[in-house]
Amino acid sequence: MKPPMGKAEKILIVSISLTLIMLIARGLRAHSTAYLFFPWNLLLAVIPLYFSRKLSKYQTVTWKSLLILAGWLLFFPNAPYIITDIFHFYQRPGVPVWYDLLLVLSAAWNGLIAGFISLMQVDNFISRHTGKKMNIAIISFFVFAASSGIYLGRFLRFNSWDVVRKPRTLAGLAFDYVGHPTEHISAWVFSLLCTALLLLIYYSIKNLPAQVMSRQAD
Repeated sequence: MKPPMGKAEKILIVSISLTLIMLIARGLRAHSTAYLFFPWNLLLAVIPLYFSRKLSKYQTVTWKSLLILAGWLLFFPNAPYIITDIFHFYQRPGVPVWYDLLLVLSAAWNGLIAGFISLMQVDNFISRHTGKKMNIAIISFFVFAASSGIYLGRFLRFNSWDVVRKPRTLAGLAFDYVGHPTEHISAWVFSLLCTALLLLIYYSIKNLPAQVMSRQAD
């Protein structure tokens, strides 16, 4: 039995629909295929939700739950990756520049929220089996792995499928980055800064409801 869809997931559907409507309207108005990669990127961004929702059904750690968790981690970087699509933003003919700005920001927001919803579901699963400090350490590792995946995807043009298609190449890169960090300063700095930013946003969103309720109680 699938877990019921939460309010955040329903709002995400509405938000993604808005982005797609804006994209269609842009295409009709400008007779252009600009930003046509957004539907595919958004589809990849919601795949982690499929795995995290399945994971939420498990109350214990089993080989099946670990396999689902691995599938989630494989696709998780695709969600925050969309924020790097801002590199494609510049003034184009056919629509006002502010329209494209809102379109790109809406897609980036959808990617972040899809990723954070799935991360919260994974967080809830892990918290049932570990202490608070270990939980934070595991979540931080997952976000660092995602940040590294974003770097590999945006700047080295790898994708999630390359874990299966090019495992030796990726393994070689990983060993080279770890063994010779000074030769890959940009990759390390990007990954660490991206990790810090995503963790700050994630824990801000996660703790916001409790903060608001605490204020109301006072």
